[in-house]
Amino acid sequence: MKQPRLRVMTYNIRSGRGADDRVDLGRIADVIGSYDPDVVALQEVDCGRERSGSVDQAALLAERLGMTASFAPCIEDGGARYGIATLSRLPVVTSQQVGLPHRANLPRSEPRCALLTRLSCGGDRTVDLVNTHLSVLRGERPAQVAAIGSAIGERDLILAGDLNCTARSGAFRALSAGLRPAARRARSWPARLPIVQIDHILYRGSLAVVTAGAWTAGPARHASDHLPVVAELALASEEIAA
Repeated sequence: MKQPRLRVMTYNIRSGRGADDRVDLGRIADVIGSYDPDVVALQEVDCGRERSGSVDQAALLAERLGMTASFAPCIEDGGARYGIATLSRLPVVTSQQVGLPHRANLPRSEPRCALLTRLSCGGDRTVDLVNTHLSVLRGERPAQVAAIGSAIGERDLILAGDLNCTARSGAFRALSAGLRPAARRARSWPARLPIVQIDHILYRGSLAVVTAGAWTAGPARHASDHLPVVAELALASEEIAA
């Protein structure tokens, strides 16, 4: 009997601003739709910000793609918000935002968060997905990784996001101590001619990688400054998982 599979994408959408400096959420939707994922971890998502047309980007993408949106604002300024979002075709059991430590006095430091979503995969089977966007500052990432580690339990889990670091960094090694990378050497940045992988999908538990890598279909090289990273994961049966 064929094992059920879960198609996962992580995508820093840069508020929908493409290589031509034009905000076009339709291109982002086309990129996501070309992979047809079950769940998408999005970073750099605007809600009510003038620079991107004052729209709720997560809600619009979810509506267009036939998915459910969970949004976690990392920065709020009145009605304008900016953060991360998880889109899912699967039923959402719970959704929780976790703030990550940052040093407000440092240049380029900004509030960061993680979004923990529990997804129903049929019957009593659930998988936890952690969506996050770590700091661009190397010194902030270890504490952020530690905060994520404290927030997650021992269940089957997928962590996806823009980690702003490669697999050789200390923060990545700490994060992957109990997790396995799904896609190695999936160069994701910059999108036009990617040279490094800073967008990652990691997993643990009764999951197995079927296929994984950077996604280049549709307008992916122009819709954002990042390429999406994707993974198709097989979900072992409960008998195997036990």
